Amino acid sequence: MKFKLLPIALALTSTSLFAEEAKEVESTEKEHIWSGDIEFGYSHFTGNTEETNTVGKFLINRESELWHWQSYIEAIAKTKEGDRSDEKYAMFTRLEYNFTETNYVFGRTSYEEDKFSGYEKQYTGTSGLGWNIHDLESLSWDAEIGLGYRYAETEDVYDEETGSLLALAKEQKEAIIRLATGFSWQFSENAKFTQTLSTEQGDKNTVSTSKTAIELKIIGELALKLSYDVKYIKKVPLDTEHTDTETVATLSYSF
Repeated sequence: MKFKLLPIALALTSTSLFAEEAKEVESTEKEHIWSGDIEFGYSHFTGNTEETNTVGKFLINRESELWHWQSYIEAIAKTKEGDRSDEKYAMFTRLEYNFTETNYVFGRTSYEEDKFSGYEKQYTGTSGLGWNIHDLESLSWDAEIGLGYRYAETEDVYDEETGSLLALAKEQKEAIIRLATGFSWQFSENAKFTQTLSTEQGDKNTVSTSKTAIELKIIGELALKLSYDVKYIKKVPLDTEHTDTETVATLSYSF
């Protein structure tokens, strides 16, 4: 009787082990669906400001086999003699659907409030097609093109010495075409290089950005991130530079 029950016991044990293993795999997959980065540090601007500023950034991703959702928030505060003089807020959210192994469609919305560049606020919404040019474990490269709409509002411009009004705030509303590419290279176990380029072109204005970064792991999920950002606006408000550059050093925590 004992020998007859042995195969049944082994079968039940195997089933239990497989079930536990499946739960572990499912749990691991769920853990990898969500990821993100939290950054905090300092930045130095040139162009429309020459100040050193405090910067905070937050990025969150949700990725499955076909869908990729991303949301990003950035805040920068400039202080001069203990008083906050200017600030910048930027955020975007993006949804991507991979309909083949190398092609995807995307939708993207963004908001920016940049006191440094003379713009009170800027909204953009774009959608289009993208291509995974390379998608390897240590190297990825994407390119995309999309159509959309941009709304921008400038600030009133005053003479710093006399306080007199030089230019009234204006609104810009236009259709745009967006071209962008992103490159990521994990060139060692503890170091990663990233580069993104984008341009949003319309009849009234063109806004182009470049973001270059190197991330060096310190310990565990904590890393030092050095980045250099360039933003070029073709048509700018009165007494405003066309190009702003930003050098940023932050501590980054990944989850």
